[in-house]
This record gives sequence, structure tokens and C-alpha cells, in this order.
Amino acid sequence: MTLDSKTKFFYGMGFISVGVKDILYAVFVFFYFSQILGLDQIYTGTATLIAILFDAISDPIIGIISDNYKSKKWGRRHPFMLMSAFPLGISTFLLFSPFSGLNQIQLFLWMTIFSILIRFFLTLFLVPAMSLGAELSSDYNERTVITSYRIMFTTLVSPFVSLFGLFYFFVPKGGSSTGLLNSEAYPKFAMFCSLIMITSILLSTYGTKHTVSKLPKMNKKESIKSMLRNIFKVIKMKSFQSVVLFTMVVYIGFGIKSSLTTYFLSFYFELNQKEIAVIIFSGGMAGLISLFIAPKLGEKFDKKIGIIISTILFGFFMASPYNLRILGFFPENNSNNLLIIYTILTTIGFTFLWTSMSLAYSMMADVVDEYESITKQRHEGLFFSTMSFAYKLTVGLGYFFAGILLKLISFPTQTDIQNIPIETISKLGIIGGPLLMIIYFLSILFVLKYPLTRKQYEEIRATINKY
Repeated sequence: MTLDSKTKFFYGMGFISVGVKDILYAVFVFFYFSQILGLDQIYTGTATLIAILFDAISDPIIGIISDNYKSKKWGRRHPFMLMSAFPLGISTFLLFSPFSGLNQIQLFLWMTIFSILIRFFLTLFLVPAMSLGAELSSDYNERTVITSYRIMFTTLVSPFVSLFGLFYFFVPKGGSSTGLLNSEAYPKFAMFCSLIMITSILLSTYGTKHTVSKLPKMNKKESIKSMLRNIFKVIKMKSFQSVVLFTMVVYIGFGIKSSLTTYFLSFYFELNQKEIAVIIFSGGMAGLISLFIAPKLGEKFDKKIGIIISTILFGFFMASPYNLRILGFFPENNSNNLLIIYTILTTIGFTFLWTSMSLAYSMMADVVDEYESITKQRHEGLFFSTMSFAYKLTVGLGYFFAGILLKLISFPTQTDIQNIPIETISKLGIIGGPLLMIIYFLSILFVLKYPLTRKQYEEIRATINKY
């Protein structure tokens, strides 16, 4: 099925909800619970990890259920997408609205419970929607375009959300150097984000509903034994292993960076919330740029080569501000050039990060077809839920490691920059630069083993078309 731009647009819109969740956890959640509410950093990292583990376990379950769900009017995917919207929004608001006077254990439980709920309800949308993306087209290049729309909306809109939040809600109070220490702003901002998440999912669900009748027919309903057998078949595929392991390593690094973003920018580079907003916005624009780069790389090279090139570039540029500061070649804090140079380097880095991820998910859609050519069965939900499981597990580990790293460098809670030792701040740069760059580059070792070329994929499609 060839898709019109309108359908691609509405499909991508749903992933605004994912982007908003990502920006909340990257910039606000970890900082809110540790620096505003005073929750111990180990507790904060552990709460996030537990939630993600629960979330990851639910992914294959939702994937299998949606693969086997039958609805003539709504299809396999859309009912789950629809029912996720309002519970997701409510849970997001409640996460940032804990009762006053809670102790450490109670705060830990509050963060854990509502983080679990947020991620579970987002899974109800995310796994079926990702599976839908693989079903919308069987074309080698168009799949990369569809994936790029998803990445674009995930990464582009969330910076606008955070930009508005940082300028409108997070106004500095009480002599604080940053509005991020304004505790009153967080529940209001959470309500704003909740409404955006609900709206984006509803628009995406109804905007793609017309494709239901044109989607590939579902397999016969399978037994639990058959499902488990299929899972083991999938795990054994070299192409699947390569894409998943690559993604896992990248997202361990990304989880660390995401959870510490506010620490890096507020304490290491001493940026205010408006300057932070500019950087976050530029990261979102990178998603828009990748919409054009990813398909071009996929067309010019095999996707494997494209993803290697992208990973080398994003690993280098993402770590550059920190590496250059360590080497003494980066502008001093509060200098006029710091924001400009940092923004340019990280925008390039994020552009190629999202390009890598677009290619990775496009490759996974090709792996689904490889599986079908061997087994004569389609299991998009199983493949993408397993990939989502790996993504969430490793991002969760990244958040957990971030808490440990903050503890190891003795980073204090509930304090401003004036009260933090210089040597502690310097150690943040080692995390943001050399450590993360090494992690990103290690991911290339796994994608090198990806076996499918463009020619092999064309042969796979020819085999499927004979059925």
C-alpha cells in the first residue's frame, strides 16, 4: 500500500505523546524528584528502572495480543491506541502532584507507581502503532520515510513543549538561578503535557483508521505454545539480534544522557532555563532534519552502511562539547559563544542519532518480512514489542546507572550550583564526554553483523509475493 502524505502525517502525530514522555523524563522527572522533592538519587534511578522493567515486560504481551486481536471495524492496532489516551494523560498529571509531607519511601513508591502507569498506558499506544507502521507499506525506501515521520514527531514537537514550559511555567523564584527550582511550576506543566498527549493519540488513531481495510490480513489465532515458539524463532534470527543489540547499546548511553541532561546544562555549563530551552529546541529540529537525511542514506547505501555512518557522526558530535572542555578548547561558562557552539555541535549529533534510529526501525520492518519469507507468518507486533522491550530495558538501565553515577561523584540534592564542589562538577564532563562516546561507538560492533542487503531484501519480497 502506497501512503499519501496526510496519512503519514497523522500516523506520526501519535508519537508526539512519546516525545512528550521522553522530554519529561529527560529534563524534568529525575530533576524534580531529586532536586525539588529531595528523593535520594539511588531511589530516583531505581524507581525509573522498576517502571521501565514493568513496561518492558508488558511490551511483548501487548504485541502478541494486538497481533491476535480481531475487530472488523477497528482492526488489530487501533483499539489499543484509542484506549491508551486518557489514562496516559491522567497518570502523567498525577506523577507531578504527590501529596505533601511524604517521606523517602512514600515518595519512592509514588514515583514508581505512576511511572509504571505512564509507561504501561503509553505501551498500549506505542507497540500497536509501531506494528502499524510496518504494515502500512512493504516498500524498502518508503518504510524509512514512514519511520522518519515517527521520529520527526517524537523529537520535533517535544522541544516546542519544553520550550513553552521553560519560558511560561518555570519562572525563577526566591532568588534561584534557574526556574527549574520553582516547585509550583511542575503540576501546571504536567497538566499542559497531559492534554497534548491525549490530543496527539486521538488524532493519530482517527487519522489512520481508514487504512484498516487495506492492511495485511491477520494470522490465525495462535496458542500460547505457538506464540512462545515464535518468540524463540525471532530471537534466533541474526538480523533481529543485530538490530536489537545495536539499539540496546545506543539507548544505554541515551538513557544516561537523558536523565542527566538538566545536570549537564544547569551545573556543568551553567546555562539558565531559557538557554536550556534553546538547546532542547535545537534537538527537536534535528529530528526534522533527519526526516530528509535518513531516506537519502537508505537510498544511497544499504541501511547497514547508513546506520554505521550515522552512529560514528552522532557519537562524535554529541560528546564534543564535553571532550573539548576537558581538553581546554571549549568556551568558558557565561561566554557569548558557548551557547552557539554547544547548540551547533549537539544539533548535528542529534540529527544523526535520529537518523540512526530511523534506519534501525526501518531495518526491523525488513526483518519482519524476512521472517515471513521463512515461516509464511507475519508478527509485526511480536517483533516491534520485543524491540521496544530491549529499548525500554536499556534506557531504564541508563537511568539507573545515572543515579549510581551521581552517587559515585557525590552530587548533592536540593542545592544550587554555588554549593557544589568544582571537582564534582568536573566529573560530570567525564560522564557526558568520554564515557558516553565509548558507549555509542561500541554499538557499531553489533550492527556490523546485520546480514540483509538491499538485494537480499528484494529477493525476500519476491518470495513473499509468490504466496
